[in-house]
Amino acid sequence: MLFNGDKLYMLPSVTPLQCMGFVLAGEGDVIVVDGGSANEADELENLLLSLGGEVTCWFLTHGHFDHIEGLIEVLSRGKIKINEVCYRFPPLDYIERVERQENRVARAADLEREIARTGVKVIRPEPGVKIAAGHFTVLPLSDGSPVGETLNPSSVVYRVDTRGESVLFLGDMDWRAEGKILERFPQEIRCPVVQMAHHGQQGVTEEFYRAVSPKVCLWPTPEWLWNNDIGGGYGTGPFKTLETRAWMEKLGTVNYRFGKEITVLE
Repeated sequence: MLFNGDKLYMLPSVTPLQCMGFVLAGEGDVIVVDGGSANEADELENLLLSLGGEVTCWFLTHGHFDHIEGLIEVLSRGKIKINEVCYRFPPLDYIERVERQENRVARAADLEREIARTGVKVIRPEPGVKIAAGHFTVLPLSDGSPVGETLNPSSVVYRVDTRGESVLFLGDMDWRAEGKILERFPQEIRCPVVQMAHHGQQGVTEEFYRAVSPKVCLWPTPEWLWNNDIGGGYGTGPFKTLETRAWMEKLGTVNYRFGKEITVLE
């Protein structure tokens, strides 16, 4: 057993788009990491209701819609009690500028309005400062600061210690932000379980994954992206997923990716 009685749930994407949403639960404590897009909100809400309808702390890596819309929707519906939300985003004007450059919809302002409306307590992650979330201990390894003119490398990296193995959540972090973490937290990044950065393509480098030294990889990755196939067949798309998969094969990892149902690891 990986988590010694705790459980990790990886939400699948409801649409062909990639998204990211994880739930960890045990001993009556529930934490969420990101939560997917609005399309995943029904499944996310039903899962949380089945776990008792209360979230100890909800952790966000960064402000892209496919990571935060689930929380916006859950807050707006009001069926789930959320005790705390932990996040730190770059300034909203920065997010709106780089989101437009990436042809995305900026939702960070909507999230902040919903948090203000509901009055949920906000925690700001500080690198190296542990956060107690029930029996889970969460260690941020970055602080959400802007890196360049794109939002992905501002992802807050979280190490979550369960009753068993630890999990490293990388969000959409990429090579532009990894150097500082490798230098400051060389031991803390070593985790048996890792969430693959940026859905497993064009994220962190092979060097970073070697430093993590994972046994198990969590891929928030739909089948087309897993196979780099946007309609022309296996390996014909522009994405780097197959390269990342080759790195993980060299490390001998066990890989879990999106299925049609929620993936549960115990």
